[in-house]
Amino acid sequence: MIQRKQTLFLFLSIVSLLLIVFTPIAKYYGDFSYTLKLFSFEAMSETLGKVFSPIFNLPLIIIWALSILISFITIFLYKKRSLQMKMISIAIGLVMVFMLLIFIYYTPKVEATLSVSTDYAKCIGIYLPIVSFIFLILAYRGVRKDDKLVKSLDRLR
Repeated sequence: MIQRKQTLFLFLSIVSLLLIVFTPIAKYYGDFSYTLKLFSFEAMSETLGKVFSPIFNLPLIIIWALSILISFITIFLYKKRSLQMKMISIAIGLVMVFMLLIFIYYTPKVEATLSVSTDYAKCIGIYLPIVSFIFLILAYRGVRKDDKLVKSLDRLR
């Protein structure tokens, strides 16, 4: 049984990040329709070839993998609360960078290159980093709360 709720929050953050693989992040509509997924940028029509190179999504993939890895390692650092809080802060930063990359780099680049408009409303993948971000914040609060509790008990001894 899970003893600490922040472990559950970290696990749920990892699950929400893993679900990004199976869902589209954004859809682009214009003369042709395109879909941005974590591992690909593909046209919805088979007749169109590859628009961007295969390494177009590489920064997203690296940041996504690092945030999952750091969150997973953080689960096992429960005896080192200060290190755990630092690792969660790094994971929060990586998820924020992931979201900013999508909104500030990828979307304007795709819109300018292909003359399309973006639609996020039908794409669950754009909301999953936000869910992960919320779970990471909750995990951080739980670790901080535990740290304060242990420090207050140490003062009583």
